[in-house]
Amino acid sequence: MARLSKPTNLKIVTGNPGKRGINKQEPDPDYLNDLTAPDFLSDAARQVWDEVAPVLRQSRLLTVVDVPILAMFCESLAEYRRATICCEDTPMNHSEKTGGDVMSQWKIVQSMSLKQAMMIAREFGMTPAARTRIQVQPQGTLDFGEKDQDYFT
Repeated sequence: MARLSKPTNLKIVTGNPGKRGINKQEPDPDYLNDLTAPDFLSDAARQVWDEVAPVLRQSRLLTVVDVPILAMFCESLAEYRRATICCEDTPMNHSEKTGGDVMSQWKIVQSMSLKQAMMIAREFGMTPAARTRIQVQPQGTLDFGEKDQDYFT
């Protein structure tokens, strides 16, 4: 799996060791001010949205273009929570066909939704390791100073 590309401001701070060109026109979307959950979210996902969106906005990590991705995260985490509750008592089911125990379908849903939620959580820096790779600058203050000019040529 290929590494994710590094944001321009992070390339500048770390010195751009790969010497790849820096994007002079990297998008700088507006922060999301209306934290109302999208209408299409399930009730459980709206609850997750109400927990997570204000924290991401306060951390300056939630912009208007991030709404669909955050919505996917909320649905995944809501499904993980539901599956965890449903398989709490019976992680295994007895199969009449095989005569043995098989993993509960809820356990499979739990595993898949956890994987999805973790992938998206990393994009927002919501894990300890992911936070070490994120640097936030106030909008409009990305500085391409003199020492950085050689990266543009």
